[in-house]
Amino acid sequence: MKQSAKKKKRIAGLFLFLTVVFSCVSVFGCRVPEKVPEDTSEQAYLQKRNSLAESNGYRTDMILSEDEKLLDTMLAAWKAEYIASYAGSVPYDMPVLTDENIWNSALYRFCELLPKGSDLHLHASALLPFDELLTFVESRDELYIGTGEDNRYFLFCHETPEDAGVNELPVKEALAQGAIGREELKTQWTMLGGTEYADIWEWFEGLFDKQDALGDTSALNEAYYAEAFRYYCRNNVLHIEIRKVFRGSHEKAAAKAAAIRNAYYEVKKEYPDFIVSLVTAGVKYLGADKEINEEILDNAIYIRDHLKDESDPEHVHDFMIGIDLVNEEDKSYPLIEFADLLDRFSREHPDVHLLLHAGESLNASSDNVIDAYLLGSDRIGHGLNLYRFPELVDLMRRDGICLEVCPISNQTLRYVSDLRSHPAAEYLKRGVPICLCSDDPAFQEHEALTDDYFAAVVCWDLGLAEIKQLCRNSITYSCVDDIQKEELMRNWEKQWEAFVLCFVK
Repeated sequence: MKQSAKKKKRIAGLFLFLTVVFSCVSVFGCRVPEKVPEDTSEQAYLQKRNSLAESNGYRTDMILSEDEKLLDTMLAAWKAEYIASYAGSVPYDMPVLTDENIWNSALYRFCELLPKGSDLHLHASALLPFDELLTFVESRDELYIGTGEDNRYFLFCHETPEDAGVNELPVKEALAQGAIGREELKTQWTMLGGTEYADIWEWFEGLFDKQDALGDTSALNEAYYAEAFRYYCRNNVLHIEIRKVFRGSHEKAAAKAAAIRNAYYEVKKEYPDFIVSLVTAGVKYLGADKEINEEILDNAIYIRDHLKDESDPEHVHDFMIGIDLVNEEDKSYPLIEFADLLDRFSREHPDVHLLLHAGESLNASSDNVIDAYLLGSDRIGHGLNLYRFPELVDLMRRDGICLEVCPISNQTLRYVSDLRSHPAAEYLKRGVPICLCSDDPAFQEHEALTDDYFAAVVCWDLGLAEIKQLCRNSITYSCVDDIQKEELMRNWEKQWEAFVLCFVK
């Protein structure tokens, strides 16, 4: 009975449809259009294919000059040469800490010489890559290294040799005597030693503990930062925004910030175009008292008010420009727990930029990127899992909110094993602004930021237009004031022009 009723309804519906059609023909002279045969030729197929392929390209505003087009052709050849050198086994996990084939390639040399603009996501305790860091600690008489079972690989700072404990030797002496080997130390001071750790963050955070003594005295602190800043200048970086936690009293926090500024002033005498900016980092790990961020953010305002960038007396700039909350995202309080604090801070101090870590997670339920966006973060650090929120991707593109993308860091911390599948490549194609950053080069990189550009060029198959866009983005989306930004862009354009000419002339 039911089937019969359904059939009657279908027949009645068909009859009604035909009645309407015939009425259209008789009244309006209409007739049902004939179906146009689809063009199945090879040419039509290729036209459709090319259209789809072009729609999947990277979005960039860059228009290349004739010299830049020539360099782009050379870049394509260097990429092909590098890939061919592995005979089908290219390491897309980018083992930049160990693979000399990478360092010795023409493509890597291109990335070394590249004028990189700004590094906008960088932690103050992890600035110098291993080779430069080891050179620095060997040069400091007050730095000792543990050689015993309980203190091995840990740095200690002693004003006199008599202060040293048992199983502690000056770093230079420990290496010269063979008490600790260079390659052994490289393994223990970088992500290379974490291969057997199921929780890679446990190894990673332990690296900070081993080198904690670098901040023990003002003199050592200043010397460390000065050497780091010189390194970035030599590596063709014009500006860095470094994140640091400022705990304790106003005076203690200001002294730590002053050590950074003093080092910056010293290096600026040698590299007058170089600019350093501070970002105060609060903490959000589950073991922390959430109230501690009240103290840290209060220190941020004290530093902003009492320590300015006065390197140009005619144009005094803020030295402390932004705030962030850091620590491993999947073992931290979600950002929504700090929404009231951050919203109140932003309303009270609208001139201080909000620069939040968010989306550095593989957890499908992690939605910190939503809160970072709604709270008004000027940039978002990492944004790895942004792709889980398609509407938010569109909003990020619409509002021009830049992602600080750290490819090598994401790979060494096991968020992405094959960098060809890094979601930033998709963000580039969707028009979301991104910039490349180094994060923690002391533990992860052979050459800070150079490695990140190299990985992006190889794994995302970037051309010169995309590279140029990334470099410019790093300045465009920096948080320095307009005067400094114009200065940075002007100086970068001079560097870029010379860079192109050094290859094509």
